[in-house]
Amino acid sequence: MWQLVEKNPEAAIVLFWKAINAGDRVDSALKDMAVVMKQLNRSEEAIEAIKSFRSRCSKQAQESLDNVLIDLYKKCGKVDEQIELIKRKLRLICQGEIFSGKPTKTARSHGKKFQVSVKQETSRLMVSFSFLLDN
Repeated sequence: MWQLVEKNPEAAIVLFWKAINAGDRVDSALKDMAVVMKQLNRSEEAIEAIKSFRSRCSKQAQESLDNVLIDLYKKCGKVDEQIELIKRKLRLICQGEIFSGKPTKTARSHGKKFQVSVKQETSRLMVSFSFLLDN
């Protein structure tokens, strides 16, 4: 699929939509489609897609979708939405509900897997939050 994304991202988006509507790997299709839309400067559309279809995604996918939404809000200049989502994620951390209650999770970035601790995630969110409040 990623070869198609590189060669023809618009066609890839059509296939992602088909997968979402068919209920086929909705978690990854929605997230991947939003990332491709962001690259094509279609961030507003990506935000609406996530908001409309995230209910079809697993509980495990919600954290990842939130991270994509934070990036999309940033790209669109939606500071208030970005702040609210970061605050919500920080509340979930405080309540022990992030990472499915585990101290670490496996994350992916640019095709590479790595471990992220709750402490690292908290720090990342706090830095983002502080930056938003300072600007």
